[in-house]
Amino acid sequence: MIEPLGSAWMPDLLLRGAVGGVLLFHLVNLALPGPRPAARAALAIFTVSLLAYLFCQRAELLFALPRPLGLVALALCASSTGWLWLAARGLFEDRFPLTLLAGPLGLVMLGLAANIPRRAAVLAGLPDPGVSVLSQFHAVAMLAFTAATLWELARGWRDDLVEPRRAARRWVALGIGLYAAVALIVELALRGRTVGALLPALHVLGIGTVAMGLAILVARRSLDVILGVQPAAAQPEQASVEDSVAAPTQHPPARRESPALARLTQAMTEGHAYRREGLTLAALADTLGMGEAALRSLINQELGYRNFSDFLHHYRLQETAGRLAAEDLPILSIALECGYGSIGPFNRAFRQRFGMTPTEYRAAARMERHRHAT
Repeated sequence: MIEPLGSAWMPDLLLRGAVGGVLLFHLVNLALPGPRPAARAALAIFTVSLLAYLFCQRAELLFALPRPLGLVALALCASSTGWLWLAARGLFEDRFPLTLLAGPLGLVMLGLAANIPRRAAVLAGLPDPGVSVLSQFHAVAMLAFTAATLWELARGWRDDLVEPRRAARRWVALGIGLYAAVALIVELALRGRTVGALLPALHVLGIGTVAMGLAILVARRSLDVILGVQPAAAQPEQASVEDSVAAPTQHPPARRESPALARLTQAMTEGHAYRREGLTLAALADTLGMGEAALRSLINQELGYRNFSDFLHHYRLQETAGRLAAEDLPILSIALECGYGSIGPFNRAFRQRFGMTPTEYRAAARMERHRHAT
């Protein structure tokens, strides 16, 4: 029997309305025009899934929705950790494309298949069929996406050069991931048991607390800064075949450099520090006699790079591009000598920067040199 919404529901409805208002604030911010639209879209979908969860957590609210809208809310709620994973990828990957939808959409289908029979039974006044094997499989998939989210937050933290985004990764986003994991585990442990009004209210309050923390962060800093967007003047330039053929060993343009930036430039252009396989920011900072925080700020604020791997790729790919055009050494040998540990990461980085494979680049570069020579 579905409990009607009466005066006893008023505190619960007020709490859910307040949390929903904070989530709508984030949704409006994400919907405004701005850079990194794919990342904004991923974060917006996750925010909508949280709004859906406010209805799904109380069956009475979910069943009060029109059937099509109720099914949409159920689909979003049953796949929330998949959208959380996608949002984490969008927030912390600078070149994130909104094409990684197979996993979350698969979770949508699995969640609907596991929950629609229970929903139909309750609406028909029949006994709840209980937790099925499909429901258990869905729960495992939800946990797997939560674990994948925590991995996304942790794996790139040391290379992230954008300080506000590092703070978001370290505290806010990690807090969301851990809270989602704990909430999901508690929900699974209590599945099929009768719970009072306190536990759901505490859960909603937890979501509201995290959402309010994010709202304060957005109020103190712009959303673009949190997304890691740099001013246009600070963005590193992209390379082309013609540029690399014309100047395969080009150096950054002359500028009034601070002593620290001069040491860094010298270490990379003359000392070829980037050739060290597995070079970390900590190791480079130790070589330069600088603190990690100072070096991180230098590379981000002065040179415009948002993560350390992109900074290394710039120098490594600059050298490999010139050598591919001028030398007959095997591609793997050149890649290894320039600091890459294997051919796979080199090929991916090269294709992302130049839009072609190293073999194609070598052929195009030699044709360009022949054209200039004649």
